[in-house]
This record gives sequence, structure tokens and C-alpha cells, in this order.
Amino acid sequence: MLSFAVLTIISIFLIFRVDTNYDLTLYLPEDSKTQEGLTIMEEEFGQSTYIELMIDDVDVNDVLNIKTSLYAIDHVISVVWLDDYVDLETIPISYVGEEYLSSFYVDNKALLTIVLDFDTYSIEIDQVVEDIDQAMSSYDIYLRGDSIYEMENRDLASHEMFKIILVIVPIVLLILFITSKSYFDPVIALISLGVAIVINLGTNIFLDDISFITKTMALALQMALSIDYTLFFIHRYHEERKVLPSEQAVKVAFKKTLPAITASALTTIAGFLALLFMRYRIGMDIGLVLSKGILLSYLTTLTLVSVITLTFDKILIKWQHARLIKVPDQLLHLLQKIRIPLLITLIILILGSFYFQNKTTYLYGANQTFNEDSEIMIDASRIDQTFDTYNQMVILIPNDQIAHEIALVQSLNEQTHVLGIETLVTIVDPNIDRSFIDPMILQQFVGNQYTRVIIQTDILEENEEMYLFVDDLNRIVSDIYENDYYILGLASTASEIEDIVTADSLKIMLISMIAIFIILTITFKNPIIPIMLILLIETAIMINVSILYLTDVTTIYIGYLVVMSIQLGATIDYAVLLSTRYLENRKHAQPVDAMQTSYRHTLMTMFVSAIILTVAGFAEGLLSNISTVKEIGYLLGKGSLISLFLTMIFLPNLLLFFDKIIINTSFDGLLRKMRKTN
Repeated sequence: MLSFAVLTIISIFLIFRVDTNYDLTLYLPEDSKTQEGLTIMEEEFGQSTYIELMIDDVDVNDVLNIKTSLYAIDHVISVVWLDDYVDLETIPISYVGEEYLSSFYVDNKALLTIVLDFDTYSIEIDQVVEDIDQAMSSYDIYLRGDSIYEMENRDLASHEMFKIILVIVPIVLLILFITSKSYFDPVIALISLGVAIVINLGTNIFLDDISFITKTMALALQMALSIDYTLFFIHRYHEERKVLPSEQAVKVAFKKTLPAITASALTTIAGFLALLFMRYRIGMDIGLVLSKGILLSYLTTLTLVSVITLTFDKILIKWQHARLIKVPDQLLHLLQKIRIPLLITLIILILGSFYFQNKTTYLYGANQTFNEDSEIMIDASRIDQTFDTYNQMVILIPNDQIAHEIALVQSLNEQTHVLGIETLVTIVDPNIDRSFIDPMILQQFVGNQYTRVIIQTDILEENEEMYLFVDDLNRIVSDIYENDYYILGLASTASEIEDIVTADSLKIMLISMIAIFIILTITFKNPIIPIMLILLIETAIMINVSILYLTDVTTIYIGYLVVMSIQLGATIDYAVLLSTRYLENRKHAQPVDAMQTSYRHTLMTMFVSAIILTVAGFAEGLLSNISTVKEIGYLLGKGSLISLFLTMIFLPNLLLFFDKIIINTSFDGLLRKMRKTN
């Protein structure tokens, strides 16, 4: 116990030194066009990002003075406004054309674009925003831009983890108190989990960094996914303690639950490790952190829980109470009476869910949602009401042919969804020799090898129209530059992620299924049970995904991939527990009697485990403002309930129906047959 205490204290200090990454493009494969393009753009033009600043109730002269004051702020390299396109010293504002005014000055509201010398994900944006607020303290201002949204992401990620856990822990405690046999059971579970979670979060220091998605999910998911192990042991300990002294009860409980706990941990770890094979390396980030967490929870269960249970045996016994919720004995009898209709229903569910899950639609980009009453959403809404809303994309093209640049701009201008184009040939007369152009303007658009073309598009959300637009852009640019170009932006990134992660789907499913099949075959010493359990949980996964289609919900594909692995690896625990207990009882009882005993002793453990995972999932979904975390939460919450339902309703009859095949194909049974034959 002392060693765990030392590790926990050290880990608490390390947690705050773990770096968090907010740039999901860094997880793209190194050979991706987006990754290559981002590297080239930084080499050619340096790092940059922008903030849009709307000033309310301001006249033209004040705006010009404000521009000067903004240039005095650190990291500001450019402030773009109407005067960069129109000479306001000679042309009165009333004579400026609407095509210019609508983008910069409407109803005494001015919209300025502040360009900064760091990337969108830099933490230095916090100080810049603070400096802007101070410089503009006498005006009503509103801010918009990707860097502002990423600043909010950081704030959410740093607070959401603890906000979610503060909701989950009391609910989990309540569930454990209601369903436990002793009031001290939840204390043991939380001590064990708390130690494993803190050590896991602290040991992330050995990774370069972890994504904000992983950071937000890790704590709640580790608790929900690994609480099974402690529950398996404690529930069995109470059974054995009725007839055995404390030391023997601990030894027997350890021996009897070790196969189920080990199989449960290994299957969950296998599900996470399958994510390591994704080309989109966010899977590796999530997989490493959570599989490490499950391993630590497994080790603390095998060591710390046994010690705590033995140490506090008297308190455990003293604080025993009758369960407030009991397993209905009639349920299994009812399931056996309707076993034929149930088997037919299962076949229909398998076929129906397989059909509908293929019709579900997905999103692939880093879509982000924030509370409507958050400051950034209010600011964005105010700006949207006055000025055009657009998405910005960048095209990098070779800078050796001005005629090609002009042809590209002409083709892009013909596109319906292109609102505007900024590049050197649109800012400066292309007939002017570039050696005579102001270097400040030139360096914004022309690098050593590539020219930067900035386009604004009115496609704001990821949908089929966006993918068609990206396809059109690729066609237009490739007609002129073949393959020597790069398109950058949320739309092009989402399009590339779609190509990458959809190719990962089948690979992850097969790897996780094969790994779990091998683990369960070794655990059960039987190949039939693993096939049965995997088929059952895969059906639960397909039903989970089918519900998305039937309710017309579009979800994030990366969330689907992660949940596919988690649901298979984690919720198969319920089926493993029931099957393990059935085989144990089958050694000295007939099939129906063995199932009745097994069902009675495991149903509550399965129920508690599933409800806790459901609570954790829905808490993530309801409380998180990070889209990917929200989607994973909802899918996992539903998935755990579906897996529990299928295990409770269909697995008992499947085990009874295939009892003879299971017994005859077990490794022990085959060995006995071989001995008899010889």
C-alpha cells in the first residue's frame, strides 16, 4: 500500500506537467497532402492566424486610429480594413461602393481582420485577446475566428474533465450504495479506481503530449470501464465470506474471479490497442492512454483491492446491508419459456442491424459546438448578423507562372460558393513587375516556391455539398498545376480525413475481433463461446449504429470508430462474466440449474457495471461542449445499455442451446475424448 501511495502522490504532481495538443491535423499521416501543405505554408510564409474584430458605433476616423493602436500589440503583424483597398483620405466613405462597404463597414459597425504571427493553436492568443480588450476598453467589441474557438477549446478541456467527474462520482456512489452488500464496498472501489486513474494521468508525462479529446475522456472512461474488476472481486468475496474466514475468502475470491477479470481487462485493452493501427493517429493517442489506464486498473485490482479488503474485513462485515435491488428469480424462467421466439428475434436483429448500420451518415471534420450563451457564440452571432459569414481556405500553387495564377483566379470566381479571392494578382495589377511591389504585400502572398491564394466560401458546415466543393477545387487546380498544389482548410482537411478513417474501419474491426477471439479462446479453452460472445456484442454495436440512421442523426466518424472498439472490448465483460460462471457451475450441475445459479449471482454485477458505463457516457454527452467527446459519450452510453440488454436476454438461452457443442468442443473435453480413444 505504501508503494501505491508514493506513486499516487508523484503522479498528482506530474498530471499538471502533461502537455495537451489541440491541433488535430497533427494526427494526420505524414504523407497526407494536408500535413505536407501545412509544413510548406509555414516554411514559405511563417506561422500566422487571424482574429476578426467588430467594433460597434464607431466612425471612420476612429477606426483608422484604432488600427494604429492595434499594431502596437505584440504579435500583431497586420490589421486589414477598408482603407487597405480604398484611399479614404481622398474618397469620402459615402462614395465607397457597396461591394467594399458590405465587408468592412455597415451601420457604423467596422470589421477588422487582425493577423498574428503564431498559429491557430498557440496559447499566446490568450494574452493577445486580453491586450485587445484593454486597447478597446472604451468600445463595444466582438471577436470571431478559429484561434478564438481554439482558445475556448483549451478552456473547455481544462475544466470539463473535472466538471464531468464531479457529476459522475456522486451518481456512481449512489448506484454502488444501492446495489452493494456493504456500505464499505463503494469506498474500496473508489480507492482502487482513484489510485489507478491518478497514476494513469501522471504517467502520461512519458508521452510527447495527449490530445484534448483524450484528456477530456480519459478520467471518466477509465473509471466506467474498469470498475467491473473491483466489482467482480468484491461481489465474489461476499459470497465466499459467508462460509470462509477473511483470508481464505480473499484467496478463493481472487482465484475464482481472476479468469473473468483478466479476460475482461485484456479484451478492453485489445479494443483500445486496435486503435493504434489507425492511420489517423488520434487513434494511437486515445488507444495508448486508455489501454494504459485499463492495465493500471487491472493491476490495482489484483494487488491493492485484495489488501484493502483483507485490512478492512471487519468494517465490510459490520456495514453489511440488504440489497435495495434484488435479482428477480422469475426472469430466467420467463426467458426459457420464450427461448424460440427470442432466438428468432436475435436473428432478425442481426440481419436488420447489419442492413441499417450501413446507411448511417457521418461527419469527418473537427466540428465544434459551444453553448449558445457562451461569450464566443454571442460574439460570433453579433458579427454574423451584420457581416458575411464565411470559411477561409488556402491554395498553395507554384509561383513561376503569373498567367496560370490569373487563369486559376478566373476559374475560381466562376464557382458558386466562392465569395472572394485574395492573392497577389487580385491585389496588385499582374502587369506590374513584382520587383516593384511593396515587400510587405509581396511576402503575404509569394514565398520562395509557392504562391498563396486565399478564398472565402459560403459553405459553413460539413455536408455532401462541401465534399463536392472540395472535389471541384481539386479538379480546377489540378487542370492547371496537375499534382503540384495543396488545398488547406477545414473543408479539405475533413475530406482527407474521410478518405483516411473510412479505410481504417474494417482494419480496426478485424484486429479487435481477432485479438478478442484469441484472448477468449485461451480464457475459456473453447472456440465456440468466443464466437458466440463476439457475435452478440457486434450485434449490439450494429444496433447502436442503426439507431443513428433510424433517428436521422449524423455522427462524427472518429467517434464511431472509437466506440466500436470500446463497446466490443468493454461490454463483452458482461458476457464473459456470465459465461465464466456458467462453465464453473456446469462442472457439478445440469445446464438449467447451472444457468439459474450463474444468472442469479452475476446479473447484479453486470447491471451495475453497465449502468455506471451508461452514466459516464451520457454525462460526457450532456456536459461536454467538445463535439467528438459528446458523440463518443452518447454512443457509449447507448451501447452499454444495448450490450447489457442483449447479454441479459439472449445469452442465457444461447449458452443452454449450444451447451453440448460447448462441452464437446472445449479443450478439456477434446483431451478426454482423445484419452478414451487411445
